Amino acid sequence: MNILWAFAPILLFVFIFVGSGVYFSLMDYAEAFTILPPAIAIIPSIILAWVRNRKPTEEKTTDFLSGIGEKDIIYMCVLFLLSGAFGEVTKSIGAIDSLVNFIISFVPGKFLLIGIFLISAFLSTAIGSALGTVAAVGPVAANFCLHASGLSMPVAMGAVIGGAFFGDNLSLVSDTTIVAISSQGANVKKKFSINLKIASVAIIIAIIAMWFSVTITVDQIHGRDFSLILILPYVALLVLAFNGVNVLVCLMLSILFSGVIGLCYRSDYSLLTFCNGMNAGFLKVYGVLLLGLMVGGLSGLIGNDAVKETANVISKRILRGKTESKLPQFIIGGLAIMFTFLLSNNVIAIICCGKIAKGIAKNNEISPHYSATILEVFACGVKGLLPHGTQVLLAASLAGISPISILPRVYYCHALIVVSVLFILVVSKRSSIVN
Repeated sequence: MNILWAFAPILLFVFIFVGSGVYFSLMDYAEAFTILPPAIAIIPSIILAWVRNRKPTEEKTTDFLSGIGEKDIIYMCVLFLLSGAFGEVTKSIGAIDSLVNFIISFVPGKFLLIGIFLISAFLSTAIGSALGTVAAVGPVAANFCLHASGLSMPVAMGAVIGGAFFGDNLSLVSDTTIVAISSQGANVKKKFSINLKIASVAIIIAIIAMWFSVTITVDQIHGRDFSLILILPYVALLVLAFNGVNVLVCLMLSILFSGVIGLCYRSDYSLLTFCNGMNAGFLKVYGVLLLGLMVGGLSGLIGNDAVKETANVISKRILRGKTESKLPQFIIGGLAIMFTFLLSNNVIAIICCGKIAKGIAKNNEISPHYSATILEVFACGVKGLLPHGTQVLLAASLAGISPISILPRVYYCHALIVVSVLFILVVSKRSSIVN
């Protein structure tokens, strides 16, 4: 009961955020879970934590500001800003359109469904946004359904969403990756290596399921114009990251490289356009950035002792010191699933349960790279299967179909959850966890 009371502010935030989404859904509002900004929904929680905190006002203020200024929170916010700038600058030079059109041009008709999935997966990995990927590829996939017999809208949109979450899970610039890594203090390269083992199996299963799920005959689909030069910023980002360059440096260099390509390749692109693109990227992520700061302040008011106590109680009462057990990993995954389902946002979910997960991992000798992977694969897998998730709602809106009809066809997200569970049960051993 003491633990529930300690985390009452976070539970209040969940109640307000989810409650507003349910209310607006019943009122038939579009994108109901996005109407109340989470940065506003968390204010009553901060007030509750402030009132409940028995310290003098000066000390409470210090706790709140110290939480906001915590190293991991600031690091996460800087990454948000840079990733937002990278996404908008590459969009402004036409890189996203070129990337989509490039892949479309080389997809044979009988592989259309798999091609849609791979387009979505590659684009999401490059830009780090599942929602942006659905917005970019969804209309293309819907158009393909007009030319293909045997390819239904739910199946096509399921492929788009699955690919979007493949990239959202693995991308070095996605919000979920940034939050998972920063919340656990993980190494980007090591986390990616573990994550890739799970995702590579899941993607094979998803592709096999797509191959056998439909028989497609396609009218001639002509590829659109593209430029390989405009795709280079994505290549540069991936090459830099895989060679061990710090992710902040990767993003800054990739943004500058994108601007140079725009200035050299496009006559209508100027330095002012580049600056405006960066600013638009900053503004695009201000909501999640502000939420991150607010959650940091809330955590400061709640106190690290409450987080440590929760992790210790889980370790002692539920796990009972059995560090060799698979249970700690499932609890971390369960936290990600529960908060993602309640909040309908995998980024906010990882922010809310990240510290508890880190405490459980530390108490049970699980490496931060591994705990970051577990958090992200379960959060991304579940998010793609939520009927009230923004990506599913957007895809349903673009296709003019029910969100429920899409969910059984999001093969990758189903496979990701199953493979993640099997990976914990079968593959993960103590030596692979502590390293």
